Formats: sequence, structure tokens, C-alpha cells
Amino acid sequence: MGSNDVPPPHVPSHVVPTCNLLLQTGGGLWIMCYVLYVRESFRSRSYGMPLFALALNLAWEVVYALYVLESSLEKFVFTVFLVIDCGMVYGMVKYAKYEWSHAPAIARSIGSIFAVMAVGATLGHWTFAKWWIENAIGKREGKFYRGVVGPDMGELGFWSAALCQVHLSAASLCQLVVRQHSGGVSWAIWATRTLGSILGFWLVYGWEWYFWREAHEYFMSPFAVFLWVTSLICDCVYPYALWHIKKTEEVLGDGRKLPRNKMNHHDERKLQ
Repeated sequence: MGSNDVPPPHVPSHVVPTCNLLLQTGGGLWIMCYVLYVRESFRSRSYGMPLFALALNLAWEVVYALYVLESSLEKFVFTVFLVIDCGMVYGMVKYAKYEWSHAPAIARSIGSIFAVMAVGATLGHWTFAKWWIENAIGKREGKFYRGVVGPDMGELGFWSAALCQVHLSAASLCQLVVRQHSGGVSWAIWATRTLGSILGFWLVYGWEWYFWREAHEYFMSPFAVFLWVTSLICDCVYPYALWHIKKTEEVLGDGRKLPRNKMNHHDERKLQ
């Protein structure tokens, strides 16, 4: 998104290559994060990415890979994300019974619940992108789509990704606090997720806003600031919560993690 931009002459020549480098670096970190999510899911017999956040991300990748993106490289990267997503979805379906043991009806139906979420999220992403493209929203100098000056796909990517990002950051923190254990997550997952977001998303758009102000004023609009500040606050608070919770959790023989002093033998037999 935005790879076809041709900035006007007053924009420094370093803007597009710098943003592309940051985007590729952030994308690489996010791929590592996804792989770590899958690995930790099988190691701790849990799932790390919150349920609706996973549905939102999966839907985003489907819609953009199949409908929105033009660049072969961008389509390839999104396809890689989709493949790794399958591992996260499998881990979620397989191990949700442990995290939802207090709600057996949800545990038994987790696959169907996730499918409904994913379909709804896909419909939401698709209708937003379709409306944006067909009405050439954000059309301005230097912003090309499908060979002509058209809708600003960089701005479309910002709003759709920011929604996914702020939900993931907030939901991840809430999930950790509610569970009171670190099953499905790790320090490496937090680090790659947070650094990938800062370098490959917030810094990219901040750099463009600073050097190409007239085309990226939305980055400092009140709602945009609310989104990225909220996400960053949650990501900064997360390691303190993780550190505290890791001190108070217990690790079972099969790798599962539970809050200390909150599991009796009856509960253990039921979960197994």
C-alpha cells in the first residue's frame, strides 16, 4: 500500500525508500511474531492472539491479498501471513478448551464462533475497501492506484490497519490480565509485535506526515492520534503486566500455565 506513490518535487527523495525499508523491516518482525505465536501455542497448549483480534487480522489479510493490493511483493507477504495464520487458528481451536473450561458451551463451539467472527470481519474490511476504492477517497497528487491518480491506498491501509492494531494491543493486555498466566505469549512475541508496529506502521506514517504533510495530515487528526497513542500505551504497559504475572503463575508438566494457588486437583483432572 503506497508502493506506487510518486511524491511531488518538493518532497525529499528519501521519503519513499525510507518508508519502504521501514515497512519491510516491520513486516519481517511481524512474520517472526506470527511464527512465535504458533510455536508458543503448541509449547504452552494455549493461544496467544485474542479471538476477535485473530479474526480481524485474518480478514484483513484475505481482503487485501485478494482484492486491494497491486504489488506482487505485497501480495506475497500477505499470503505468508495467511499461511502462518492457519497455524494460529489451529492452535486456538485445539487448545481453547483449556482457556474456556469455565464456559463449556463456548469451548465446544469455539470453531464456529471464530468462523462467524472471521466472516463478519471479512465483510467489514471488504465493504470499507470497496467503498474507499469506488469513490476514490483521498484522491490527491502523487497517489496512484491501478495506473492512474486515484484513491489514496496508503490512507486506506492506515485506517484499516490502525483498527486491527489498536484492538490487538488493547485485547492482548486485557487477555493477559484476565487469564493471569502467560500461556500462548512470550517476551519475544511482545517485542517483535511492538517493534514491528512502531517501525513498520506508526513510524512509516509519521515519517510521511513530517516530510509530505499535505498528503498525510490524517496521521495527526484527533481520531488517528487516539488510535496510535492508545495502542502504544497498551504495548508499553504490557511488559509490566507480563513480568508480574510470570512471577505468580504455575507451569504444569504438559507446558500449560495457570494462576498460582487457583487450581486444585479436581480442576487439573477436568482440564486433562
